[in-house]
Amino acid sequence: MGDWIDVAAVLFLAWLLLVILKKTRTKKGELELFIWVIVLAAHLVFVRFDRTGIPQDLIEYALYAGFVLTLLLFNMRDVFNKDITKQKLKRLKKDYETLQDSSELLRQRFITMLGILDDGVAFRSEDDTMFGTQQFMSLMPFEEAEFSFDRFLKAMHPNDQASYLETLKKVSKRKPNYDAHYRMEHDGDSIWIKEKGVRLDVQKRTMYITMIKGLDVKRFPQSDIEVLNKLSIDKAFFEHIQALNHQRKTYTLVAFELSNIPAINNKYGREIGDLMMAEFISKMSYHFLKDVHAVFRLTGIRFAMAITDHRKVEMLRRALEQGGDLVNYKMTFGGVTEHVYPSFGMHVVDVFDEPVDAISDRVNKALNIALDDNTPENFFIIR
Repeated sequence: MGDWIDVAAVLFLAWLLLVILKKTRTKKGELELFIWVIVLAAHLVFVRFDRTGIPQDLIEYALYAGFVLTLLLFNMRDVFNKDITKQKLKRLKKDYETLQDSSELLRQRFITMLGILDDGVAFRSEDDTMFGTQQFMSLMPFEEAEFSFDRFLKAMHPNDQASYLETLKKVSKRKPNYDAHYRMEHDGDSIWIKEKGVRLDVQKRTMYITMIKGLDVKRFPQSDIEVLNKLSIDKAFFEHIQALNHQRKTYTLVAFELSNIPAINNKYGREIGDLMMAEFISKMSYHFLKDVHAVFRLTGIRFAMAITDHRKVEMLRRALEQGGDLVNYKMTFGGVTEHVYPSFGMHVVDVFDEPVDAISDRVNKALNIALDDNTPENFFIIR
C-alpha cells in the first residue's frame, strides 16, 4: 500500500503540473483538470479512507488513463512556442475588427456633427498643416480645404497677425483654451472673425482645434454680433419693469452708457465699436445677471438692466467705488486695443405702484448726472 501511495502521489503531482502548464500557456485543459479532480476524489475516498465498494485497481487504472490522456493531448510545441498561436491570432483579429467598427462609427458620427455645425472648424497638426470644414473655408480667401498655417496667417489682416500669434504663445498645457478676434482679408474687404480654440497634447504631439464664426457688424443695429442681437428695447424693457413691480420685491435698476463708443467708431469703424459694446455687455451680464436677455438697449450706446440680487448690487457698487475694469475697461480685438469709459446711473426701486415711465425717467436722470463733468465719479445712485 505504501508503494502505491507514493506512486499515486508522484503521478497526481506530475499530472497536475502538466494540466496547469497547459492551462496557463494555451488556455486549454478543462477536461483534463475535471478528470484529475474526479480521480483524486475517488482515490481519497476509496483508498485513503479505506472505503470499500469499488475495486482499487479501477482507481489505479483511472489514474494512469488520465495521466496518459493528458500526455496524448499535450502538444509541446503549442506550450513552449513563443509565437502567437492561431487561437490568439483569431482573438486579436476579432478584437481588431470590433475596434475598427467602433472607430468607423465614431468617425462617421464626428463627420456628421461637423456638417451640421453653423460655425467653421479647423484642425492644425504638429507640422502646421491645417484642414478646414466647408463652413470654415467659406470665410477664407482660398478654396483648398488643406492649407498651411503660414498661408492662413498671410490671409489675416496685417495689423492683427502679431496679436493673434501673441494669443497663441500664451496657450499651454495648463491653459489650453483661447479666444481671439481678427480680420480676414476676403475679396478686397475685411471680415471680422471670432475664434475659440484649444490646444491638444497627445503623446508628445501638439495639435490645435479651432472653431470660428464670422461677425457681420456692418448692418448695425441688426448686427450679427450675438450679444447685441439678443438685446430687447422699448416695450420689452417696460414690460420687464412692470413684471418686477408685480413681485413687490426691492430691486435696483441700472442704466449705463459707453460714452466714448462714437469716438471709437470714428477712429476704427463701427464694427470695432459694436465688438466692444458686445464684449462689455457680456461682462456685465455674466457678473451681475447671468442672463443677457435681461439687458435692454435704450439708445445706440445706452443700456439698462435690473438687478434683483442685493449682493450683486453691493458688488457693483464696490466695483464702481474702487475703479478698475468698470471704470476703464481695456479691450483688444486683433491689432486694435482701446478702452471704453462707461458711466452708470442706479435707482433703488422699493415703491411699486408708480408708473413705469417715472421709474425709467429716474434711472436715466441718475445716468445723466453721472455723465455730467461736475460729477466726480462715473456713477450716481438715486435711492
